[in-house]
Amino acid sequence: MTVTGLGTKRTGRRIPVLALLSGGMLLAALIMLALELTRFAQGRDRLQTDITVAGVPVTGLTSSEAAAAWELVYQQPIELEYQGHPVLLDPAQIGFRIDSAQMQETIRARLATGTNYWQDFWNYLWQRPTSPLSIDLVADYSEARLREFLEDLAARYDRGASTAAFDPMTMTFAAGANGTRLDVQRSIALIEEALFQPTGRSVVLPMENEGARAADMSTLQAAILAYLEMINFPPNGPETLASVGVIDLQNGAELWINPDIAYSAMSTIKIPILVNIFSWLAFPPDADVRWLMGASILCSNNSASNFLMQIPGNGGSEQAKLADGLRQVTSTASELGARYTFINAPLWVGVEGWSINDNPPPVPNPAFDAKPDLWSRTTPEDMAILLQGVYDCAEYGSGFIAALPERFTQSECQQMIELMSGNIIDRLIELGVPKGTRVAHKNGWGGTPTGGANVSDAAIVYTPGGNYILVTYMWEKQANQDGIGTLKPWEAIEGISRVVYNYFNAANPLMVTRVPENPLGAVDCVMPNPEHHDRLDLTNINNGRFTAEGYLEPDACYGYPSCGVDQPPASFVAPLPGAP
Repeated sequence: MTVTGLGTKRTGRRIPVLALLSGGMLLAALIMLALELTRFAQGRDRLQTDITVAGVPVTGLTSSEAAAAWELVYQQPIELEYQGHPVLLDPAQIGFRIDSAQMQETIRARLATGTNYWQDFWNYLWQRPTSPLSIDLVADYSEARLREFLEDLAARYDRGASTAAFDPMTMTFAAGANGTRLDVQRSIALIEEALFQPTGRSVVLPMENEGARAADMSTLQAAILAYLEMINFPPNGPETLASVGVIDLQNGAELWINPDIAYSAMSTIKIPILVNIFSWLAFPPDADVRWLMGASILCSNNSASNFLMQIPGNGGSEQAKLADGLRQVTSTASELGARYTFINAPLWVGVEGWSINDNPPPVPNPAFDAKPDLWSRTTPEDMAILLQGVYDCAEYGSGFIAALPERFTQSECQQMIELMSGNIIDRLIELGVPKGTRVAHKNGWGGTPTGGANVSDAAIVYTPGGNYILVTYMWEKQANQDGIGTLKPWEAIEGISRVVYNYFNAANPLMVTRVPENPLGAVDCVMPNPEHHDRLDLTNINNGRFTAEGYLEPDACYGYPSCGVDQPPASFVAPLPGAP
């Protein structure tokens, strides 16, 4: 039953506020979690980790956005400073390429091993910093293209040191100027460093100071050619030919202008004749042989030269001995490297019947025709080879001795040079050097009306600035009925000799052109008194010829073999061959 009335309580349902509140909060939390999870999922393709790639921060970017970011940084030009002037280098210009695909793969691999989805979400919710992740740059470039870029820059803008220049008016070599040039190798290292970093992409290009360059053989060659042009004697012209060879006996440097033109040897053939007789001698030459040597080299006497070829010859008659001697001269020259030098007949006119029928060597350069004769021929290069061989033999015990050790001694080579040093004509190579300079040489000139005129001189020159070989051969088409040409080839050789001397002695050049004692030719030769053959001394070629001061001995023979028919010029003073 139901009790009602006063003193009773009515009971009813109460609202569960706490439960509702808790449930609401839980629901809200779930909603917020869902929202954050949705947001996290939507940004899951972005780089959540604190990440730097190639020095470029890319946190919060997608993989493609990150790649674009670092590529933009590294595509910026490198700022170069060349001598205070800006130069921009586009990385693409030198093949700079970033391997973004590999770098992206590296990021994915590092993230996959370092985190998981729910850990990332938890860090996301609590905004916890993650461990920083740094990825190195993967890129390359073409060092060859960078070097090419820098070398082109240097070629256009370097202020390089200049080489000494030739002044044709003074016949001297002026000093060059100092300069600077780009240090390409150091520049490559600095630019490479800048290429592979996101900041500090500028480089001050390093420079090198460069001292003025001394004149070299190319400078000398240009000077000789300029001189020949100035005097209007073309070396390759239809009317004239010129050959010049210079060998620096200190370092072996050489220059050549038309080295292989075949010329009539004229009296320069007496150098291989002298070499051959020494190669044959088993003992020091006696007074009579020394006299023949002196007459051949000092006075260019043809008869003496023929005897020097006949002496070593074999055969039952004088003619047979001479024929064998001719062959020996050609053979010895060839063995010593002078392949195009030969002599097929004795050195006088009208004895063609005494010539030999050996086939001469071929003309080495048929493009130029100096009308070489049929009996005696050489090339400038051949003559230089012989002179260098005798010099190296005399100075160092090599040269001829190295080529034919059983046939030459150092003493014999020294005697050959001493003898050639006594050849005094006051023209050609001698006139292009200061008086008193030692010039060991043999000259020649002559020609025919149809073959043209030849002038030649081949020398070893001893100077304070260095010793050198100078070989000069000149030919001109025009010749008179005696085969004599103009004085222009003589003057050309004298000018070339002065140019070469000034090259080797730039600090103390020959400033004034020397005036020859005989303006129309050479001075005559000097021999000792013919009654005293023993005075001709191959260790002192002045003996019996000149006093210690260089004046003629009272009984010396001027103009051998006539001796005294012609008087020497009043001012004639011989240089001293023994002088350095």
